[in-house]
Amino acid sequence: MSLSNSATLIPVFSKLLAVGLLYHIGRWLFNVLFVTSPFQHIHGPPRESWFKGNLGQLFNAKGLPFHQELVERFGGMVKVHGFFGDEQLYVSDPRALHSIIIKDQDAFEETAVFVELFLARDWWRQLLSGVLEQESVKRLSETGESVLDMSEWMSRVALETIGQTVLGYSFDPLDSRATNPYTSAVKELIPTIFSLSLIRQFAPFLSRLGPPAFRRKLVELVPNQAIQKVKDMSDVMHETALDILRRKRKDITQELSADSPEYSSAKDIIIRANNQATATDKLSDAELTGQMTVLIFGAQDTTSSALSRILYLLSTRPGIQANLRDEIRARLRQQRAEGDLSEHLSYDDIMALPLLDAVIKETLRLYPPVPFVRRTAIKERTIPYSDVDGDLHPSTVTIPAGTTLFVGIAGSNRLESVWGPDAKEWKPERWLTDAVPASKSQARLPGVYSGM
Repeated sequence: MSLSNSATLIPVFSKLLAVGLLYHIGRWLFNVLFVTSPFQHIHGPPRESWFKGNLGQLFNAKGLPFHQELVERFGGMVKVHGFFGDEQLYVSDPRALHSIIIKDQDAFEETAVFVELFLARDWWRQLLSGVLEQESVKRLSETGESVLDMSEWMSRVALETIGQTVLGYSFDPLDSRATNPYTSAVKELIPTIFSLSLIRQFAPFLSRLGPPAFRRKLVELVPNQAIQKVKDMSDVMHETALDILRRKRKDITQELSADSPEYSSAKDIIIRANNQATATDKLSDAELTGQMTVLIFGAQDTTSSALSRILYLLSTRPGIQANLRDEIRARLRQQRAEGDLSEHLSYDDIMALPLLDAVIKETLRLYPPVPFVRRTAIKERTIPYSDVDGDLHPSTVTIPAGTTLFVGIAGSNRLESVWGPDAKEWKPERWLTDAVPASKSQARLPGVYSGM
């Protein structure tokens, strides 16, 4: 692209943004003058500004206290504001979550930002849902100074373990203090992206501005340090993914037949599935490497976050730490007594350790690596939720199509109506009883892991 062409990009881009801004202002004026709010009976916090509403608070990297305050002050159904006065809902009520996630799940889908960036094809969603199921997790567990930065080491360990299990690729041999560029990029990506949370909401619009080369040039011209940092990290991750893709294709060609039922890693499965897809469904190399980067990054970030939090909490509770160590050592002694001298616990052994299981569940309950996810209503639905009096006076709210919802994972996992009066305390022992959650209503939360 020539310099003269590049010089014309900024005014063109400015005009497009102006058109978008005028559209949203006109839509806001129309709603204010002619449309009655469907959520006028639902309370919520005041917006920070008309332009960004509460999004700056909701997408703050250190915003967990604000999320918890929403639930404590306003209950399980809260009205928040997006851009240009757009009314959205923050939901943590068990009844409402059951409708959104299970009963009426066909009416609530991922937001356009998520779909545009991460999920390219329907068959890809189905494939990824099985990549890290129990057998893959089982393979994951079996892949073989005075002060340590455990957060950094957990990030490296998680990336290497997931890389070998899912990709059959070693990112970091863990034999030195130095990390490779990919590891550094992954570690810095989330904090940098959080600083751009408001800009990311325009991704569906920006991703349709001309060909990739045009969009790339726009990004290069933006005088924002965080955006340039994300660009550089994306380049590192993309080039690494391309290298992995080339190597895996070469391995498949040389060592495996197309009809072989055995696969060395999930990456092989994904490459094979893509090769066998129809022309309209097949992912390009750019899409394939992009989706794989998202898969690896998502698994690495949540795993390293949970491991770091577990180690920190155990350091503050030496009694539980000692009991957990004793539980693991007892299983190793039993293993040696049975003639197994490997000093390595299998997946089944680990799953049979009740205190370890309780520590993991309680940590994920109180400190979920992903505090919320968003959904967009694609069909109008009326869903129930518990009013301030709990089960005594259930209410309903009609959610129009197009409404954005925040599914408050962290908020719902701390509800006293579900988990009891000690809901905000880290107590692994709650999972060692048969009455979990122990609450007056025995409300259950819809989820994939232990009612969370």
